[in-house]
Parts: sequence; C-alpha cells; structure tokens
Amino acid sequence: MSGWRLAYGLGLVAFVTLPLLLPLGELLAPAAWTWTTNDAERLFQLALNTLALTAGTVALSFPIGIGLAIVLFRTSFPFRRVAWFLLALALFVPLPIVVSSWQAVLGAHGWSPLDFWRDSPGRPWASGLAVAIWIHALAAAPWVAFLVGVGVASIEPGLEDEAALSVGPWRVLAFVTLPRMRASILGAALFVVLQTAGETSVTEMMQVATLAEEMRTQFATTDDGLARTLLVVLPSLLLAWAGVLVILSYLEKSLPPLVMASGAHRSLELGQGWLRLAIAAILIGLLLVPLGGLFWRLGLTGHPPRWDAGTAAHFLRVATVVRGDELIASLITSIATGMAVASVAVVGCWLARERAWFRWLLFGVLTWVWVLPGPAVGMALQETILWLPNGPWKDLLYFGSSPAPLIWAQAMRSLPIAVVFLWPVVRMIPRELFEEARLAGAAPLSEFLHIVVPTTWRATLVTGLGAAALCLGEVGASERVATAGWEAFASTLLKQMHTGVDNNVSALCVLALLAIAGCGAVVGGASVLIKDASKNRR
Repeated sequence: MSGWRLAYGLGLVAFVTLPLLLPLGELLAPAAWTWTTNDAERLFQLALNTLALTAGTVALSFPIGIGLAIVLFRTSFPFRRVAWFLLALALFVPLPIVVSSWQAVLGAHGWSPLDFWRDSPGRPWASGLAVAIWIHALAAAPWVAFLVGVGVASIEPGLEDEAALSVGPWRVLAFVTLPRMRASILGAALFVVLQTAGETSVTEMMQVATLAEEMRTQFATTDDGLARTLLVVLPSLLLAWAGVLVILSYLEKSLPPLVMASGAHRSLELGQGWLRLAIAAILIGLLLVPLGGLFWRLGLTGHPPRWDAGTAAHFLRVATVVRGDELIASLITSIATGMAVASVAVVGCWLARERAWFRWLLFGVLTWVWVLPGPAVGMALQETILWLPNGPWKDLLYFGSSPAPLIWAQAMRSLPIAVVFLWPVVRMIPRELFEEARLAGAAPLSEFLHIVVPTTWRATLVTGLGAAALCLGEVGASERVATAGWEAFASTLLKQMHTGVDNNVSALCVLALLAIAGCGAVVGGASVLIKDASKNRR
C-alpha cells in the first residue's frame, strides 16, 4: 500500500500541486505590489459582491432544492421516476444555457418580459446582482436536491420507524429526518458557495464584479494581470481554504456510522398524493419550463415577430451542420473525463482510509483547487503549459488540436468534488472485509478489485456522471487552455451569447438540450434493461 500511496501522491504533486504553485512566482514581480488606496476599496467591494452573490444563491436555491429532495426521495406519488429523470437532466444543463433560457423567457424581447429583467441601455442582456442571483439559484437547485436527497436516503430507517409509532409523518420529518440531514445540507451549501464564487459565466453576462470576474478581467487586459490578480484574491482564498477544511472536518465527524443501514425507508406520506405530485411538478417546472423559451425564440421571424416552424427547423439544421461535431466531441470528452475523475477519486479515498497523513494531503491539496475560481485554475495551467520544454507533450497540450488541455482543466475542477462525494461511501466499507482479505494474503490490487469496486461501483458511476455534468458546463478554466479546433461547446456558446439570445444562440442551446436528453434516454433505458435482467436471473 505504501507504493500505491507514493505513486498517487507523486501524481497529485505533478498534475495538481505544481501547476498551482508555479504562478505564485509572479508575486515577486514589482507590478504586483503597485496598489493604491482605491485598489483596497475596490477589493472590499468585490468581496462584498461575491459574498452577496453566494448568500443570495444559497438563500434562494435551498428551499427549492430541499423541498425537491424530500418530495422525490422520501415520498411516493405517481410519475416519481419521471421526476427523477427530469431532475437528472437538469443537472446536465450547462450554465450558459440556463442563462439564455431565462433571458429568452423574462428578458425585454422574451416570452413574458419583467421589469427587473429589462435590458440595460445599449445592452442585449439584463444586468445586476438580483438577476445573477436568480440564475445561479435556479442552476444550483437541482444539485442541492440531488446532494440533500442522497443524505435523506442514507438516514437510518430504524430512527424514523420508531418515531412513526407515536407521531405523524410531519413530526417525523421535523424531529428526525431534518436533524439527520444537517451534514448533507451543509455539504450542499459548501458545494453551492464554492461553485458560485468561482464561476464567471453569469457574472460576465450580468456585469456583476466579483473576485473571480476581477481575476479574469485583469489577466485579459493587463500585462501584469496574473501577478495583480493573485495578490487581489490570495488573502480571501487562504481564508476560504482554511474554512473549507474546518467544514470538511466537521462533516467527517457528522457522517453516518461506519456500518451500512439495513432495511428500506418508510415513505413519508406528507399530504395527499395529488398534492405531492403538484409540488414536484411546480418545482421541477420552475427549473425546466424556462428552457421552453429557447424553443420559442428559435422560431421567431418577421416584424412583428411570429413563431414559424420552418424558421426553427432551418436554424436548428444550420447549428447541427456547423457545431454538431463540436457538441458531440464535448459530450464524449466530458463523459470520459467524468468517469476517469471518479475512478481516480475512489482510488484516492481508498488509499486515505487508514492513513491520516495521506488523508490530510489529499483533502488539503484538493480543497485548495476547489476554492480557486475557474479562471485561476486556467491561468495556472496555461502558465504550466508554456513553461514546459519543447517536445511531443507541447504539441499535445499547446500547438496541436487536442482535447488533452481541456481534460486536464476539467479534471482539476471536478476532482475535489468527486473525492468529497465518494469519501463517505468508501469510508462506510466494513473494516472487517479488508482485515479478512489481508489475512488471506490479498495484494493491494486484489483488495481494490474484490472489495472496493463491488461495494462502490454504483456510487462511482453516479459520481462520474455528476462530474461529467460539471465538465460539460465548465468554462472558466477551459477557455484559457483550449487549443484551436478543440474548444468546449459551452465556451463557444458563451462567446456567441454576448450579442443576445437570437435564433443562432437558441439553436445552439436547443441542439445541446436535445443531445443531453438523448444521452439521458439511452442511459435510463440501459439501466432499466440491466435491472430487469438482474431480476430475471434471480
């Protein structure tokens, strides 16, 4: 096992730690320290904007997400599996598409325009903090529902069964289920805060100045942008890193016991069945119905505008011819990267089970990656690639058309999240299984293949799909390192969005949604066939 940990640690240093340490040398540049009092005031305002954005996103997304988690994971109603499928699809919708869909619905030229979504003078997009919070919250709600739902499903059934003998389902929810969900709610909050603070797709379009957006802007507009950018955010990043480590330590203590719960959960019959169905439909509709605005915008033509099926088909056909290959390449790259990341994460969690020093190394390094905004990761990788000597690796990462730099950037952004998701699963593998295998003389590889893989493959598969969803929508880091001829589809869409949500942008969004829905249908159908086959074998 020591050799495995050494190899994993060296890989972590080579592909994660060194790229992130290399740009810190820029802090020695004199330009990094040429700041005025106005810069300090601006930094304070950027920090306030970032705090307001993350706080508003959490406050708005959590009632929706927690409500969905309870209704979908702990109650029963007709078409619940359909609701699960729609929630899973919502996870895969890239953030630029979410932005475009709400603009197409509530913007000045949208389906049903509202005042606070009106365009700013001279701009095709609504601007401001309120709009940015709304977009981020609706994009985060499916993730909150998924993360909290997993926590709800892991609550010990015996506690709820005992409480149900003396009180009704609402009191069981209030006094047993919700208190046992605290760790998963805190974990979901950590995920939403870090993802929101490090994302620039929404803040760029809505003109909200945050720390992450400032990093991106300075690097793009000044010769000494990297040095100044690092100095701007380094104190806040260090505080965030320490805070996240403290939270992860608390979550470690709050996780369920190291024994898997046995028995099925009792369904919480909260209200009538039709009421639960209506609540689920309203909440999921809030997440997905705005996507219909893109279909409406796709077919608009003439003055005054009217919807025409021929126009919609024309623009969709053009988008398929021009960007179809790029979309397919992005889907394949994201899925492959997500599965590889989940595999690397489960190996790391397995190696960290019994060695505290390795656990702190793993979580310390990956937590630092997690708190870094996407543009910072992209800048670090770009500097690393330029620093490499000439050779075949330079052609692979810089000169040639290759997915390698995209995979590297997406893997760095999603690996911390995959490790945090999989750690509780690997942690709950009974210790006796490992002890019996070692007494029988099993080698580390045999231990991993015969104990870890059979007990974690479902969670690893789900985590891989979640990582693929994050990779598909990743823009902040990918746009810095993408090579000519192999750009991420989300980056291409974001560039075209600057002119507003016209027929071309709507066509790209609809094309991506159809592709995601098709992939989801294939995966869902395959899972049903596998489940039926396993039942028949029994």
